[in-house]
Amino acid sequence: MAGEGQDGLGRQARGALEERIALMAPSRRLRLALAEEALAGFAAGQPIRVLDAGCGDGLPLLAIARRHPDWTLVGMDLSEELLAGARERAGNRGLGNVSFRQADLTRPPLPEDGFDAVIALECLNEIPDDRTALRTMAESLAPGGIAVVQAPEASWTPILKGSDPTWRKEVRHGYSAKQLAAALGEAGLAEIEVRPTFRATVELAQELRDRIKDRGLALRAAAFPAMLAAVRAERWGLTGGRANALFSLSRRPASG
Repeated sequence: MAGEGQDGLGRQARGALEERIALMAPSRRLRLALAEEALAGFAAGQPIRVLDAGCGDGLPLLAIARRHPDWTLVGMDLSEELLAGARERAGNRGLGNVSFRQADLTRPPLPEDGFDAVIALECLNEIPDDRTALRTMAESLAPGGIAVVQAPEASWTPILKGSDPTWRKEVRHGYSAKQLAAALGEAGLAEIEVRPTFRATVELAQELRDRIKDRGLALRAAAFPAMLAAVRAERWGLTGGRANALFSLSRRPASG
């Protein structure tokens, strides 16, 4: 019996480490840092309601929920399979301030609205009808609420030979800054800011991570420090090269 308990604990610890490694993927870690910074600046120490549109496995939202227990967070995605996993992780962590609901961003209205903020991180380029999805996100906001969006830059290319030249389930390769700003404006959002991000240091770290993601846990865990350092370098401005993604902040106009 003692051996079974130890084995169970080992599996739990291994599962937790696997999730940490998944969350530490450089591109994901950078998106999370930028989004959380924007949300915290908007919240200014007050509780807010946040929608993660296209939340996927929910790991970034769970990280935010843990660090901001006074925020109410809702993740929505089309995949019930991914959402089921996200709900299980939230329950295992005892996070009562986060929930997950199935929804199609291209078939409004959403199950909930009136959010103070909506985040959409690397999902727009996977949605064929991105214009409808953006309008749905904008309409889910309360007046004065903010939209935090990141998407691949239209001309991005990998650094290393043999790296995948496409972005996961992309239906479009990305957006130019002008195209993204125009799409946000068409959705009814204003005060639009678009800035470049995901430069060479993080791109290289991400490509290296992709090459070892199916290798042994020990190797992937050993890569933790380098992955984190790459993100920190970009956050501190210690990187260069072409931007591979665009980060935007916009706002739903206040009523009246």
